Amino acid sequence: MRFGRFELQPNERRLLADGQDVPLGARAFDLLLALAERPGRLVSKRALMEFVWPGLVVQDNNLAAQMSALRKALGDQVVVTIPGRGYRLVAPVTTVGAAPVDAATPPAAGAGAGAASPLLRLPTRLPAELQPLLGRDDDLSSLAALLDRHRLVSVVGVGGMGKSLLVAHLLERLPHLRPQLCPQGVCWVELTPMADAAALPAAVAAALGVQIGGGEPLQALCSTVAPLAMVLALDNAEHLSADVARLCRALLRAAPRLRLLVTSQVPLKLAAEQVYRLGPLAAPPQAVSAAQAMDFPAVELFVERARATGLPFGLSDDNASTVAALCRALDGVPLAIELAAARAPLLGVQQLRAALGERLALLGPSRNRHAPARQQTLLAAMQWSHDLLPLREQTVFRRLAVMPCSAALGFIQEVVAASDHGDELDAWAVLDALDALVDRSLVALVMADAAEPPRYRLLETARLFAQRQLDASGERAALQRRHALAVASRADMEYLELFGGTIGVDAWLRRMALEFDHARDALAWARAAGDQGVELTVAATLLRALPPSLHAERMALADAVEPHIGPDLPPALQQRAWLELSCALADTRKPRSLEAAERALSLARALLPDAAHRSEARGDAGFVLYLALCRMASAMAQSGDVAGARAPLAEALALEDTAWPAQRLLWAAEAALAVARLGGETAQALQIGRHLVKLDRERGSDGSIALGNLIDHELAAGDAAAAARNGAALVAALSGSRHEYSLAFARINLCAALLAQGEVAQAREVLSAAWAPAIAFDLPHVVAAYLAQLAALEQRPTAAAQLLGCAEHGYQVRAEAVEGNEAAAMACSRALAAAALGNAAFRRAHAAGKRLRGQRIGELGLGRDDDALATGAQ
Repeated sequence: MRFGRFELQPNERRLLADGQDVPLGARAFDLLLALAERPGRLVSKRALMEFVWPGLVVQDNNLAAQMSALRKALGDQVVVTIPGRGYRLVAPVTTVGAAPVDAATPPAAGAGAGAASPLLRLPTRLPAELQPLLGRDDDLSSLAALLDRHRLVSVVGVGGMGKSLLVAHLLERLPHLRPQLCPQGVCWVELTPMADAAALPAAVAAALGVQIGGGEPLQALCSTVAPLAMVLALDNAEHLSADVARLCRALLRAAPRLRLLVTSQVPLKLAAEQVYRLGPLAAPPQAVSAAQAMDFPAVELFVERARATGLPFGLSDDNASTVAALCRALDGVPLAIELAAARAPLLGVQQLRAALGERLALLGPSRNRHAPARQQTLLAAMQWSHDLLPLREQTVFRRLAVMPCSAALGFIQEVVAASDHGDELDAWAVLDALDALVDRSLVALVMADAAEPPRYRLLETARLFAQRQLDASGERAALQRRHALAVASRADMEYLELFGGTIGVDAWLRRMALEFDHARDALAWARAAGDQGVELTVAATLLRALPPSLHAERMALADAVEPHIGPDLPPALQQRAWLELSCALADTRKPRSLEAAERALSLARALLPDAAHRSEARGDAGFVLYLALCRMASAMAQSGDVAGARAPLAEALALEDTAWPAQRLLWAAEAALAVARLGGETAQALQIGRHLVKLDRERGSDGSIALGNLIDHELAAGDAAAAARNGAALVAALSGSRHEYSLAFARINLCAALLAQGEVAQAREVLSAAWAPAIAFDLPHVVAAYLAQLAALEQRPTAAAQLLGCAEHGYQVRAEAVEGNEAAAMACSRALAAAALGNAAFRRAHAAGKRLRGQRIGELGLGRDDDALATGAQ
């Protein structure tokens, strides 16, 4: 670029090029001013550094960086370099409002660039080196806007969040961005080394470069700064917060044109204060490509600091997701990300991710030797924050380490304020301490659901440090026990509330999802301690709450719990555990589900008085029996004993109270549906299915599972067109949601309807999408039945026979009754394949299909050619 005329306005900190404003950072502006005051003459590097950084020792590369910024803004022909000697301004620059000064002569100590340059007489005292500010453009703009409207702004955040860097960059830019706020410049006061609050006024005066008179220091400082119109930054005020608050109040009263920026881990709590909470850098929420990852500032910072080590490092599609996971695990805290990035080229991101559990030892020291000692390692940063806490806050902070995730206030009080800790920490003291920890940004306030109260959690790095403190205190064992007992108590209450009808089922599931990590920790403690009561109380509720997307965890929990349902436990707890175990196993482990239902029913009968088996037994014990009877009827029908299922169903309906909430009434309706559907009563099943959709919505569910079943019943009743139409609508509604289990069944039912109508191409597309979830949810035999029908309709008889053998074998080994629509699909496949192959070839292919496993089923069913028998037998 080329400009013809430059005008420098020192008093307003403005540069005009051909009449247009040119943005310059504070250092680059001071550099140009120093050169402009000796136009055409050589100015040495040392002289320039003393003008721009008076009283500071800085490296040559800082001058080079500012010169590069100057040339980038003005063009390469404005300043020339004399190698080994210095720089010369060769372009014509008019300086308005300042007398010339000999730039070759260094200023007197503390005097800046010369008597005629008041801005340089009052040095900024900004840090000598500023790292790039990445991902904070919005924060910078927001902070500048706040400073427009408020005279005291505190930037608050946990240690290492980047508060100082943000404010330093704002101060460097303010003279150009907001010249009206700081006609007498900006100034930075570093408070970290100060231990004596009485020295605060003198420290501020020294940074401003002013002399204060005698008398009381604060009053003298206020008198001196009263006429100033500038922005003053007080950095790292947390260890002197009360004294800094008094200082700020006095300065604001004395100097009406003074504005204050404060960085701290805790607000000053002044009426005039506007708090700006600086949050973490955004990180990708999931797996992403390298290009996508670089759109997130946390990853951008990681990559920039990794490359700054001088060792080879590159972000690729192969490692981008791991880097994103690293940034998430580090809570987006810039200091933690910088320290981790410095290790990345040497360790590699995979090993670094695996080692993050030891991050307090791993992450340090910093490569930034100018950083204060508290920011040289992650441990030092956490120790600094912790040591500033009063004893009460330290106690609550370390005890929060027992919480694996966010928790509600009442739960935290129950665990942390337990009387058996032997201290005076009651629930109200915990509340006050928690409030202080939130103020200090050591605890994050989480609004997980607008309908639920707020929750609180330690950031992960803070939790690791708190765990160290908890171990050192000797309280870990007691806290883990208290936590597990509290989780069990809450689990019991949540279970009863679900069936009480006071909360919708989807709302309950959302609430419980927030507690999964608490439940997992409680289960781990109970198993280690041998406390089967806690284990079963938590497990029963967790089996009810775990979503289909965590199917594998649910099955593993069922397997782990079953051997621990012992006779020494309270009968009511045993009964609940067997009931929920039966429900969990209902879709994929039908023989075990039936056995669990039998045990649950036996225990439910034992819980009632001898005469209470009559229909009037509708209290709590009667309700428990009602649930057990419904589950028994469903389990018997699903295992093929439809006739036997009618007796427990009739007994359950006799106990049913029509005033019960839908959460209870749905159980009998589901059992009646199973009996009707598997008994071949298609019209009755369709009627009950429609009633179930109504009940499902009344209990606060989205109704997707009941709607999916209704589609199945429409097809069984012979209305394939309605089944296909409603199935397509349901699949569209569920696609992109988190209801993968419901979506899997909706796709299966839709493809059944499409195949019944002969819509083979559409059915193939739906089956392709249904296959992977079928594996995840242990439903390959169900999908195999429709893959066999697809192959038969596509005239691939060998594949159809093999897939039919696979499907029938799957039902046999699971001891699972084949339902009507699947039976019709299999009959169609058998007839078409046997007619095409002949009986002998059909039997060979059918037998070979029994050996099909895993992905081979999908490959065969979705292939285009009729596979050879030998291939299918592999």
